[in-house]
Amino acid sequence: MLLQIFIGVILLLTILIGALYYQIFIHGKERKQILFDEEYEKKRAEKYPPPFPNGWYSLCSSDMVPVGKVIEVDALGQKFAVFRGQDGTVGVLDVYCPHLNANLSQGKVVGNNLECPFHAWQFNQKGKCSHIPYCEKEIPANAATRSWITKENWGLILVWHHALNEAPSWSTEGYLPEINSYKFHSKTSDILRIHLQDFAENGADYAHFEFVHGLMTIPFANWFVEVKHRLEIVFCEGVEKHMAYFTDYADLVWKKNKQPIPHAGGKAVVTYFGPGFLVFKFDTKIGKMLLVKTFTPLDPLKLRMDDYVYAPKGTFPLAIKYLLGEAGAQFKDDIAIWEKKSFTNRPLLVKGDGPIMKMRSWYSQFYSQSNAMTEIVKEEVNNISMN
Repeated sequence: MLLQIFIGVILLLTILIGALYYQIFIHGKERKQILFDEEYEKKRAEKYPPPFPNGWYSLCSSDMVPVGKVIEVDALGQKFAVFRGQDGTVGVLDVYCPHLNANLSQGKVVGNNLECPFHAWQFNQKGKCSHIPYCEKEIPANAATRSWITKENWGLILVWHHALNEAPSWSTEGYLPEINSYKFHSKTSDILRIHLQDFAENGADYAHFEFVHGLMTIPFANWFVEVKHRLEIVFCEGVEKHMAYFTDYADLVWKKNKQPIPHAGGKAVVTYFGPGFLVFKFDTKIGKMLLVKTFTPLDPLKLRMDDYVYAPKGTFPLAIKYLLGEAGAQFKDDIAIWEKKSFTNRPLLVKGDGPIMKMRSWYSQFYSQSNAMTEIVKEEVNNISMN
């Protein structure tokens, strides 16, 4: 028994060092970009649900907008002017001035107002024009631009989007308290040509894990070791109905006898916070890691994915690199498929596929036009149950 454990530990260290070498020097850090036919992408997008589900989305990290700073951000099919007043409060406005459509992000912050670069009109954080330097009369009541509901959580500036302009129905506050004690390690960004819902459905697609994620990043390890996934997903209800929890128990097993290698497995718990956020908590024998993954839709079938990595203070840096490398490789494999797939309301499913239609049922709450989709989901779930 002790010999088996010793062999397992040596193998794990070998895989760890080998995987790091492969990830850094061979596999590379950049994902291969695909050339897209933009006209066909428009047709592909027509098959998907609406591109901007209702929910909270990350515009940028808080440190990108210090006091007195204004930046332009693309999101949700439009442009935003994001600024921070002298009181430390963030304002998010439509980027174009309602006067003569100058770009407000080219202006400057004056007190708690954003001043237009063209005629020095000033707008407060609610979008109301509070000063026109050459206006002798009272400022017209309609001198305003749209402001967006914002908040700051997890070091991010968030904006609320709703297709029918309804107020926020849930909040991200009160979650992930460990971020305050964890150390921030890195941020990466990527542009994906996918729909938000594809990522959500991926966790409910149990069958694909064996065929897409059954190998490790380092080739030689796959000669004698394979990854086995045990999966479960829980859809929340009530005040947390916008949340779901997906757990992946990943074990390294010997290919020959299918026995697990002691202390070589790990667990990843993924929390869905509406359509715009996923939080990964990795717990392994070599260390823990927290990954906040944000999805900000830019246009139909185009979104920005930002990853913010945290770990407990004192975590071995190579452990973080290894966990990131393995997770990143898995995402790359998925993305290559997502960017070329299409969407159908009535997929041909069997019982072993996993709770894909239950995921769609949960996800339908983020669409204002969800009634027809919900009925299709219910019908398909019943069909699968009868097969």
